[in-house]
Amino acid sequence: MPHQPVQWTHEKAFQLDALMSLETEITKLQNCTGVNCSYLRCGRLIPTRTEEKRMERSGWQAAAKQNWPQTSPAGTPLDWHLLDAVPDTEWLNPRIATLGCEYDTMSARVDPRGLIKALTRALGDLVQIREHTPVAKLKNGGAEIVLSDGTELSPARVIVTAGYNTFELLQPVTGFRLGRGVKGQAALMKPTRFFSPNSQILYYAGTYVIAHENGLVAIGSTSESKYSDPNSTDQKLDGLIARATELCPILEGAQMVERWAGIRPNAVGRHPMIGALPEAPRTIVCTGGFKISFAIAHKMADVALNFVTGANPWLPDLFKVPAHYARTELRLKG
Repeated sequence: MPHQPVQWTHEKAFQLDALMSLETEITKLQNCTGVNCSYLRCGRLIPTRTEEKRMERSGWQAAAKQNWPQTSPAGTPLDWHLLDAVPDTEWLNPRIATLGCEYDTMSARVDPRGLIKALTRALGDLVQIREHTPVAKLKNGGAEIVLSDGTELSPARVIVTAGYNTFELLQPVTGFRLGRGVKGQAALMKPTRFFSPNSQILYYAGTYVIAHENGLVAIGSTSESKYSDPNSTDQKLDGLIARATELCPILEGAQMVERWAGIRPNAVGRHPMIGALPEAPRTIVCTGGFKISFAIAHKMADVALNFVTGANPWLPDLFKVPAHYARTELRLKG
Protein backbone atom coordinates (compact mmCIF):
# COMPACT_ATOMS: atom_id res chain seq x y z
CA MET A 1 0.00 0.00 0.00
CA PRO A 2 1.34 3.44 -0.89
CA HIS A 3 2.26 6.26 1.43
CA GLN A 4 0.01 9.32 1.49
CA PRO A 5 0.52 11.16 -1.81
CA VAL A 6 0.85 14.53 -0.05
CA GLN A 7 4.08 16.11 1.29
CA TRP A 8 6.11 14.21 -1.27
CA THR A 9 9.63 13.07 -0.29
CA HIS A 10 12.51 11.00 -1.65
CA GLU A 11 11.45 8.23 0.74
CA LYS A 12 7.94 8.12 -0.72
CA ALA A 13 9.39 8.17 -4.25
CA PHE A 14 11.60 5.16 -3.41
CA GLN A 15 8.59 3.22 -2.15
CA LEU A 16 6.49 4.23 -5.16
CA ASP A 17 9.13 2.94 -7.56
CA ALA A 18 9.26 -0.34 -5.63
CA LEU A 19 5.47 -0.75 -5.67
CA MET A 20 5.44 -0.22 -9.43
CA SER A 21 8.32 -2.60 -10.19
CA LEU A 22 7.02 -5.28 -7.80
CA GLU A 23 4.12 -5.95 -10.18
CA THR A 24 6.56 -6.72 -13.01
CA GLU A 25 8.95 -8.71 -10.83
CA ILE A 26 6.17 -10.97 -9.54
CA THR A 27 4.92 -11.57 -13.09
CA LYS A 28 8.44 -12.67 -14.07
CA LEU A 29 8.63 -14.99 -11.04
CA GLN A 30 5.29 -16.59 -11.82
CA ASN A 31 6.21 -17.12 -15.47
CA CYS A 32 9.57 -18.76 -14.74
CA THR A 33 8.48 -20.91 -11.78
CA GLY A 34 4.84 -21.75 -12.46
CA VAL A 35 4.04 -20.74 -8.88
CA ASN A 36 0.97 -18.54 -8.42
CA CYS A 37 1.70 -15.64 -6.06
CA SER A 38 -1.94 -14.43 -6.20
CA TYR A 39 -0.84 -10.86 -6.86
CA LEU A 40 -3.66 -8.42 -7.62
CA ARG A 41 -3.78 -4.62 -7.70
CA CYS A 42 -7.16 -4.66 -5.99
CA GLY A 43 -7.10 -1.19 -4.44
CA ARG A 44 -7.93 -0.11 -0.90
CA LEU A 45 -11.01 1.38 0.79
CA ILE A 46 -10.70 3.66 3.84
CA PRO A 47 -13.91 4.78 5.60
CA THR A 48 -14.50 8.53 5.85
CA ARG A 49 -16.20 9.68 9.06
CA THR A 50 -15.78 13.44 9.32
CA GLU A 51 -16.21 16.41 6.99
CA GLU A 52 -12.72 17.55 7.95
CA LYS A 53 -11.22 14.29 6.67
CA ARG A 54 -13.24 14.47 3.49
CA MET A 55 -12.03 18.00 2.73
CA GLU A 56 -8.44 17.00 3.50
CA ARG A 57 -8.63 13.98 1.22
CA SER A 58 -9.63 16.18 -1.71
CA GLY A 59 -6.06 17.47 -1.50
CA TRP A 60 -4.80 13.90 -1.50
CA GLN A 61 -6.71 13.20 -4.70
CA ALA A 62 -4.97 16.13 -6.40
CA ALA A 63 -1.57 15.11 -4.97
CA ALA A 64 -1.97 11.57 -6.32
CA LYS A 65 -2.50 12.94 -9.81
CA GLN A 66 0.65 15.02 -9.42
CA ASN A 67 2.99 12.48 -7.79
CA TRP A 68 1.82 9.08 -9.03
CA PRO A 69 2.09 7.68 -12.55
CA GLN A 70 -1.20 7.61 -14.42
CA THR A 71 -1.21 3.82 -14.76
CA SER A 72 0.51 0.76 -13.36
CA PRO A 73 2.82 -1.39 -15.56
CA ALA A 74 -0.21 -3.54 -16.45
CA GLY A 75 -2.30 -0.48 -17.33
CA THR A 76 -4.40 -0.10 -14.17
CA PRO A 77 -5.38 3.59 -13.71
CA LEU A 78 -3.86 4.92 -10.48
CA ASP A 79 -5.83 7.43 -8.45
CA TRP A 80 -7.09 8.38 -5.02
CA HIS A 81 -10.87 8.71 -5.33
CA LEU A 82 -13.50 10.01 -2.91
CA LEU A 83 -16.66 7.88 -2.95
CA ASP A 84 -19.96 9.12 -1.54
CA ALA A 85 -21.01 5.60 -0.58
CA VAL A 86 -19.36 2.23 -0.07
CA PRO A 87 -19.27 0.03 -3.24
CA ASP A 88 -20.41 -3.14 -1.42
CA THR A 89 -22.26 -2.87 1.90
CA GLU A 90 -21.55 -6.53 2.67
CA TRP A 91 -17.80 -6.00 2.29
CA LEU A 92 -17.48 -2.57 3.97
CA ASN A 93 -19.95 -1.69 6.73
CA PRO A 94 -21.68 1.60 5.77
CA ARG A 95 -22.19 2.36 9.48
CA ILE A 96 -18.40 2.71 9.76
CA ALA A 97 -18.14 4.75 6.54
CA THR A 98 -20.71 7.38 7.50
CA LEU A 99 -19.48 9.88 4.89
CA GLY A 100 -18.47 7.42 2.20
CA CYS A 101 -14.89 6.25 1.73
CA GLU A 102 -11.58 6.86 0.07
CA TYR A 103 -10.52 4.48 -2.68
CA ASP A 104 -6.89 4.27 -3.77
CA THR A 105 -6.39 2.08 -6.81
CA MET A 106 -2.65 1.54 -6.31
CA SER A 107 -2.79 -0.84 -3.33
CA ALA A 108 -2.24 -4.52 -4.08
CA ARG A 109 -2.34 -7.87 -2.35
CA VAL A 110 -0.08 -10.90 -2.69
CA ASP A 111 0.10 -14.32 -1.04
CA PRO A 112 3.30 -14.05 1.05
CA ARG A 113 3.85 -17.81 1.24
CA GLY A 114 3.30 -18.17 -2.49
CA LEU A 115 5.80 -15.39 -3.18
CA ILE A 116 8.45 -16.99 -0.94
CA LYS A 117 7.85 -20.38 -2.60
CA ALA A 118 8.34 -18.78 -6.02
CA LEU A 119 11.52 -17.01 -4.91
CA THR A 120 12.94 -20.23 -3.50
CA ARG A 121 12.19 -22.17 -6.68
CA ALA A 122 13.61 -19.41 -8.89
CA LEU A 123 16.93 -19.56 -7.06
CA GLY A 124 17.36 -23.18 -8.12
CA ASP A 125 21.05 -24.08 -8.04
CA LEU A 126 22.21 -20.47 -8.14
CA VAL A 127 22.76 -20.27 -4.39
CA GLN A 128 23.07 -22.61 -1.45
CA ILE A 129 20.21 -22.36 1.02
CA ARG A 130 20.81 -23.77 4.50
CA GLU A 131 17.55 -23.92 6.38
CA HIS A 132 17.34 -24.21 10.17
CA THR A 133 20.98 -23.12 10.45
CA PRO A 134 20.86 -19.54 11.69
CA VAL A 135 23.89 -17.33 12.12
CA ALA A 136 25.03 -17.62 15.73
CA LYS A 137 27.41 -14.66 15.66
CA LEU A 138 29.64 -12.43 13.58
CA LYS A 139 33.36 -12.32 14.34
CA ASN A 140 36.02 -9.77 13.42
CA GLY A 141 33.49 -7.17 12.37
CA GLY A 142 31.62 -9.58 10.13
CA ALA A 143 34.71 -10.93 8.36
CA GLU A 144 33.83 -14.33 9.85
CA ILE A 145 30.41 -15.89 10.30
CA VAL A 146 29.67 -18.69 12.76
CA LEU A 147 26.54 -20.75 12.11
CA SER A 148 24.53 -22.51 14.80
CA ASP A 149 25.98 -25.90 13.77
CA GLY A 150 29.53 -24.60 14.27
CA THR A 151 30.29 -24.00 10.58
CA GLU A 152 32.59 -20.99 10.06
CA LEU A 153 32.52 -18.93 6.86
CA SER A 154 34.85 -16.14 5.71
CA PRO A 155 33.10 -14.23 2.93
CA ALA A 156 34.57 -11.30 1.04
CA ARG A 157 31.35 -9.41 1.71
CA VAL A 158 28.34 -10.20 3.86
CA ILE A 159 24.83 -8.78 3.71
CA VAL A 160 23.12 -9.02 7.08
CA THR A 161 19.39 -9.15 6.37
CA ALA A 162 18.10 -11.22 9.27
CA GLY A 163 14.98 -9.22 10.04
CA TYR A 164 14.81 -8.01 13.63
CA ASN A 165 17.62 -10.44 14.56
CA THR A 166 19.93 -8.18 12.54
CA PHE A 167 20.08 -5.72 15.41
CA GLU A 168 21.33 -8.31 17.91
CA LEU A 169 23.83 -9.76 15.44
CA LEU A 170 25.35 -6.35 14.75
CA GLN A 171 25.45 -5.06 18.33
CA PRO A 172 28.91 -6.55 19.06
CA VAL A 173 30.18 -4.78 15.92
CA THR A 174 28.53 -1.38 16.43
CA GLY A 175 28.44 -1.26 20.24
CA PHE A 176 24.73 -0.40 20.27
CA ARG A 177 21.42 -1.72 18.94
CA LEU A 178 20.25 -0.26 15.66
CA GLY A 179 16.62 -1.19 16.15
CA ARG A 180 14.11 -3.50 17.76
CA GLY A 181 11.45 -6.02 16.88
CA VAL A 182 7.75 -5.17 16.88
CA LYS A 183 5.32 -8.04 17.26
CA GLY A 184 2.31 -8.39 15.00
CA GLN A 185 -0.59 -10.80 15.37
CA ALA A 186 -2.83 -11.72 12.45
CA ALA A 187 -5.47 -14.25 11.42
CA LEU A 188 -6.79 -16.12 8.39
CA MET A 189 -10.56 -16.60 8.26
CA LYS A 190 -12.89 -18.53 5.94
CA PRO A 191 -16.21 -16.68 5.56
CA THR A 192 -19.41 -18.71 5.31
CA ARG A 193 -20.95 -16.11 2.98
CA PHE A 194 -20.00 -15.36 -0.60
CA PHE A 195 -17.54 -12.57 -1.30
CA SER A 196 -15.41 -11.63 -4.26
CA PRO A 197 -11.74 -12.68 -3.93
CA ASN A 198 -10.97 -9.49 -5.90
CA SER A 199 -12.43 -7.24 -3.19
CA GLN A 200 -10.51 -4.16 -2.16
CA ILE A 201 -8.28 -4.10 0.90
CA LEU A 202 -10.12 -2.54 3.84
CA TYR A 203 -8.22 -0.30 6.24
CA TYR A 204 -9.47 1.56 9.28
CA ALA A 205 -7.75 2.64 12.53
CA GLY A 206 -4.88 0.15 12.22
CA THR A 207 -7.05 -2.81 11.13
CA TYR A 208 -6.61 -4.43 7.71
CA VAL A 209 -8.95 -6.87 5.96
CA ILE A 210 -7.57 -8.53 2.81
CA ALA A 211 -9.42 -10.91 0.48
CA HIS A 212 -7.34 -13.66 -1.11
CA GLU A 213 -7.73 -15.76 -4.24
CA ASN A 214 -8.08 -18.98 -2.23
CA GLY A 215 -11.31 -17.84 -0.57
CA LEU A 216 -9.69 -16.84 2.70
CA VAL A 217 -9.59 -13.41 4.32
CA ALA A 218 -6.53 -12.14 6.16
CA ILE A 219 -6.87 -9.82 9.17
CA GLY A 220 -3.96 -7.85 10.56
CA SER A 221 -2.30 -6.70 12.57
CA THR A 222 -1.33 -5.65 16.06
CA SER A 223 1.81 -3.60 16.78
CA GLU A 224 3.40 -4.62 20.08
CA SER A 225 6.69 -3.13 21.23
CA LYS A 226 6.59 -5.22 24.42
CA TYR A 227 5.99 -8.96 24.31
CA SER A 228 7.16 -12.13 26.06
CA ASP A 229 6.54 -14.73 23.36
CA PRO A 230 7.13 -13.69 19.72
CA ASN A 231 5.03 -16.52 18.29
CA SER A 232 2.00 -16.64 20.59
CA THR A 233 -1.44 -15.14 19.98
CA ASP A 234 -3.72 -13.78 22.67
CA GLN A 235 -6.63 -11.48 23.45
CA LYS A 236 -5.06 -8.69 21.41
CA LEU A 237 -5.78 -10.73 18.29
CA ASP A 238 -9.31 -11.45 19.53
CA GLY A 239 -9.90 -7.72 19.77
CA LEU A 240 -8.49 -7.19 16.28
CA ILE A 241 -10.81 -9.85 14.84
CA ALA A 242 -13.80 -8.18 16.54
CA ARG A 243 -12.88 -4.80 15.02
CA ALA A 244 -12.36 -6.40 11.60
CA THR A 245 -15.78 -8.08 11.81
CA GLU A 246 -17.41 -4.75 12.62
CA LEU A 247 -15.64 -3.25 9.61
CA CYS A 248 -16.43 -6.16 7.25
CA PRO A 249 -19.88 -7.84 7.71
CA ILE A 250 -18.79 -10.81 5.57
CA LEU A 251 -16.63 -11.95 8.52
CA GLU A 252 -19.62 -12.54 10.81
CA GLY A 253 -19.63 -16.25 11.65
CA ALA A 254 -16.43 -16.88 9.67
CA GLN A 255 -14.37 -19.99 10.47
CA MET A 256 -10.95 -19.51 12.03
CA VAL A 257 -8.29 -21.10 9.80
CA GLU A 258 -5.08 -19.87 11.39
CA ARG A 259 -3.87 -17.55 14.13
CA TRP A 260 -0.37 -16.23 13.52
CA ALA A 261 2.25 -14.00 15.13
CA GLY A 262 5.68 -12.80 14.07
CA ILE A 263 8.20 -10.01 14.59
CA ARG A 264 8.89 -7.13 12.19
CA PRO A 265 12.20 -5.22 12.13
CA ASN A 266 11.88 -1.59 13.21
CA ALA A 267 15.19 0.20 12.68
CA VAL A 268 16.02 3.03 15.06
CA GLY A 269 15.18 5.60 12.39
CA ARG A 270 11.98 3.65 11.54
CA HIS A 271 12.90 3.80 7.84
CA PRO A 272 14.71 0.96 6.00
CA MET A 273 18.44 0.79 6.76
CA ILE A 274 20.76 -0.16 3.90
CA GLY A 275 24.51 0.22 3.54
CA ALA A 276 27.96 -0.68 4.82
CA LEU A 277 28.84 -0.32 8.49
CA PRO A 278 31.44 2.38 9.23
CA GLU A 279 33.23 0.03 11.65
CA ALA A 280 33.15 -2.89 9.19
CA PRO A 281 32.94 -1.76 5.53
CA ARG A 282 32.72 -5.38 4.30
CA THR A 283 29.50 -5.85 6.28
CA ILE A 284 26.36 -4.47 4.64
CA VAL A 285 23.11 -4.18 6.54
CA CYS A 286 19.74 -4.46 4.81
CA THR A 287 16.75 -4.42 7.13
CA GLY A 288 14.27 -2.15 8.89
CA GLY A 289 11.33 -0.56 7.16
CA PHE A 290 8.87 -2.02 9.67
CA LYS A 291 5.50 -2.05 7.87
CA ILE A 292 6.69 -1.25 4.34
CA SER A 293 9.71 -3.53 3.98
CA PHE A 294 7.89 -6.58 2.53
CA ALA A 295 6.74 -4.70 -0.56
CA ILE A 296 10.05 -2.93 -1.17
CA ALA A 297 12.41 -5.78 -0.25
CA HIS A 298 13.38 -6.38 -3.89
CA LYS A 299 14.48 -2.76 -4.30
CA MET A 300 16.31 -2.83 -0.96
CA ALA A 301 18.15 -5.95 -2.19
CA ASP A 302 19.18 -4.20 -5.41
CA VAL A 303 20.71 -1.38 -3.39
CA ALA A 304 22.51 -3.78 -1.02
CA LEU A 305 23.97 -5.75 -3.95
CA ASN A 306 25.20 -2.50 -5.47
CA PHE A 307 27.10 -1.84 -2.25
CA VAL A 308 28.61 -5.34 -2.51
CA THR A 309 30.02 -4.56 -5.96
CA GLY A 310 31.51 -1.29 -4.76
CA ALA A 311 28.97 0.94 -6.45
CA ASN A 312 27.44 3.97 -4.79
CA PRO A 313 23.71 3.52 -5.43
CA TRP A 314 21.20 6.32 -4.95
CA LEU A 315 19.36 6.04 -1.67
CA PRO A 316 17.22 8.49 0.31
CA ASP A 317 19.29 10.03 3.09
CA LEU A 318 16.98 8.70 5.81
CA PHE A 319 17.56 5.12 4.54
CA LYS A 320 21.34 5.42 4.87
CA VAL A 321 23.26 3.91 7.77
CA PRO A 322 24.62 7.30 9.04
CA ALA A 323 21.06 8.58 9.49
CA HIS A 324 20.26 5.63 11.76
CA TYR A 325 23.52 6.06 13.67
CA ALA A 326 22.57 9.70 14.27
CA ARG A 327 19.19 8.66 15.64
CA THR A 328 20.88 6.13 17.92
CA GLU A 329 23.23 8.79 19.28
CA LEU A 330 20.28 11.08 20.00
CA ARG A 331 18.49 8.32 21.91
CA LEU A 332 21.60 7.43 23.86
CA LYS A 333 22.08 11.07 24.86
CA GLY A 334 18.43 11.38 25.77
